Amino acid sequence: FPIPCIAMSDQQQRVAAAKNEIGAFSDMYNRMLKQCFEKCVEHFHESELSLGENTCLDRCVGKYVESQQKVGEQMAKVTAQMSQI
Repeated sequence: FPIPCIAMSDQQQRVAAAKNEIGAFSDMYNRMLKQCFEKCVEHFHESELSLGENTCLDRCVGKYVESQQKVGEQMAKVTAQMSQI
C-alpha cells in the first residue's frame, strides 16, 4: 500500500520557519550573553556594573553581533552558490 504524503500548508511552513528562526536567535543571544558575561563581569559586590565592565560588555556584544552577521552573509553566499548547481 502506498503511504499517504502529508504535505504542510504554506502557513504551517511559515510558522515552522518562524519557530526555527526564533530558536536560532534565542540560542545566539544566550551564547553571546554567557560569553560576554564570563569575559567582562568581574565583581558581584555592587548592584551596578563598573565603567570597565560596561565598556567591555559593549565591545563584546558589538563584536559578537558583527561576527554573526559576517557568518550569516557567508552562509547566504554558499547557499546561493549551492542552489545554482
